[in-house]
Amino acid sequence: MLADERLWEKSLPFITNNQTGLRLRPHFIDMAEGESIGHIADQVLRQMPGRFALVGMSMGGYVAFEIMRRSPGRISHMMLVNTRACAESAVSRRKRGLMARMIKQQPVFRGFNGPLLDGALHPDNRHQTSLLSVLEEMAASLGRDVFCRQQIAVANRADYFADLAHITIPCHVMWGQGDAIIPPKLQLAMAQKIPHATFQEIPGAGHYVPLEAPEIFANGLMSLLAR
Repeated sequence: MLADERLWEKSLPFITNNQTGLRLRPHFIDMAEGESIGHIADQVLRQMPGRFALVGMSMGGYVAFEIMRRSPGRISHMMLVNTRACAESAVSRRKRGLMARMIKQQPVFRGFNGPLLDGALHPDNRHQTSLLSVLEEMAASLGRDVFCRQQIAVANRADYFADLAHITIPCHVMWGQGDAIIPPKLQLAMAQKIPHATFQEIPGAGHYVPLEAPEIFANGLMSLLAR
């Protein structure tokens, strides 16, 4: 949510210059125009080559699950970072809808406020200027309308928990220990439900693992792709 290819920019050097011998071609899909998780999933499937590895972080994880539901044969590996497989609760749906309405009425749009950053970033990174700049720049570029659409898309997403037991491809679940947005028990339950999935807790990182711990993130991805 409120992110683009800049989310991955710190990890790319470790991925593209890896020592495993794997030749990788990263693809970044613009999710700004998606009206629903299903709509975004269709966009990804139209733009990607026949078979590909899939990485989804947070809202991207919901899109990843929808892609698996629609076209499982096209996915070779899946990495899930700080996300969850369950649907939004009725209370959370109402909160997201109210937030979208409030944001539309605000004279100035700010994608991130202090309390949100407190919950999203590891305390060691909370005041890291370069990291905050990336988040603020992405939010400013995408803007109010994208944020509101994504809130509604996330609020109305499907429940994918029952699908987890049918995932047979190599899968790795990664969670930043400083993330106060996605509870750790949901991450672990998701990993345990997916057959043969691996689970990794990342110290020193919060919700934005690819930006907060880019080398660890890249190493986890490379290990997954080698399976």
